[in-house]
Amino acid sequence: MNIRLITYIAALVASLNAAAQSLTPEQLDTCRVFNDLGEAIAQADQVYVLDLARQRLKEFPQEVFLMRNLNILMLDRNKLDSIPNRIQDLRHLQILSVERNNLETLPDGICALDSLRELHLGDNEIARIPENIGQLQALEVLSLWSNVVGYYPESLSELKRLKALDLLNVQMNQEEQDFVRYLLPETTITFSPPCDCEFEDPWDVPETDE
Repeated sequence: MNIRLITYIAALVASLNAAAQSLTPEQLDTCRVFNDLGEAIAQADQVYVLDLARQRLKEFPQEVFLMRNLNILMLDRNKLDSIPNRIQDLRHLQILSVERNNLETLPDGICALDSLRELHLGDNEIARIPENIGQLQALEVLSLWSNVVGYYPESLSELKRLKALDLLNVQMNQEEQDFVRYLLPETTITFSPPCDCEFEDPWDVPETDE
């Protein structure tokens, strides 16, 4: 491959990346909301807001990754059991909502979304917050209501912009609630009353004597 062709391809890739953009909240308020995946695919570069709630989706729609300008993605009330690690490719994503699905885990890639301001995960079966959650430096809202979270990483304390954390209907004892408050002293946290219970980290395998 000659040098001119290589230079041209590099310049083309750079221009495409530069064209993709994050919009302000005010701009997003005036954007068209796409509800049909087929229509969104046909206009992929013009999709900033995609709402695929109540579409009976059983798998994460891979076509979403064609939409390089995507700022808001809503996948609530589907039947998704996983989010691909490739979610990190949506570099301009500011709001991700996947409430009322069947999620049990979150991919590490979700922590690479530098522009993410709101993450809505309520009413799933999530047991563990990713260890690298603190990398989401733009995060302002984290909603985890009605999950089965049993592990809260210390990296939560790195979420300096977090304004609201919703843990309503997540069973926690007093010690766990106090720990989360300690990690996030400036955040408004919503708890249910503490339970008289104990939790073990499901990834903590007890040692056995040989």
